[in-house]
Amino acid sequence: MFDITATVVFHREGSYALPALASLRDMVESAKAHGLNVEAQAVLDNADALTRDIVASRGAWLDAVREVSCGDLGHARNAGVAAASGEYLAFLDGDDLWGADWLHRAHACAMASEGPKQTIWHPEMLYYFYASDFDRHSMSAVPNIAANSFHFFHFPSDHPKFDSNTLFIDNVWSANVFASRELHLRYPYRAIERKTGFGVEDWSWNIETVNANILHSIVSDTVHIIRVKDVGSLGQQNTAEGLLPHIPQGLVPRFGDPA
Repeated sequence: MFDITATVVFHREGSYALPALASLRDMVESAKAHGLNVEAQAVLDNADALTRDIVASRGAWLDAVREVSCGDLGHARNAGVAAASGEYLAFLDGDDLWGADWLHRAHACAMASEGPKQTIWHPEMLYYFYASDFDRHSMSAVPNIAANSFHFFHFPSDHPKFDSNTLFIDNVWSANVFASRELHLRYPYRAIERKTGFGVEDWSWNIETVNANILHSIVSDTVHIIRVKDVGSLGQQNTAEGLLPHIPQGLVPRFGDPA
């Protein structure tokens, strides 16, 4: 068995697949240099010809390339889970980037924790960048006020200031986590149901796992770099359609005892 299976999920990313593959390779090589046995795979969900050609030409180093027709990001991740041989799993979206130390740092945190297979690990920081900010860069130490790129820090679910009710109105963690395969099999991602208006696979998954008392923790000194498209992103589509997360049956906000 591998220590980690790292999976990158592609759809129609085109040339963005190039830096994503390079980022994944950097992570895998860094983890191997730290003594870990890593499996790297790509899942292509209804991928277009350009994305498929780039993965074929630049992804020869991958252990496996799997083509699926899920048409849903959550189910594409589930396909990656089913095919994985690693004890722990890590996911990467096909147009994002990661710090090279993510895999081995996350694995080290898991091994040092009291419940490694009952914890979901997130990077400490997210950096959302807009390619169009190239035209809004600064020539000094003062940021361009028109720039859209931003960053923020994740907080663990056992932080004193964490309020699980926040998840009813906002998804507080990013989708690409590090967790055991066992946990992923127990809590598979749910598909988006556009007819009913429910979905957002990672938001739903975060609510479900928090409700099941699964700890969401943070890997210090790690970053997930998320590309924000000016048009055509999945997040923009979900927002435009007003999609809400799936809520486990019987789960209601808990606001404490009345005064």
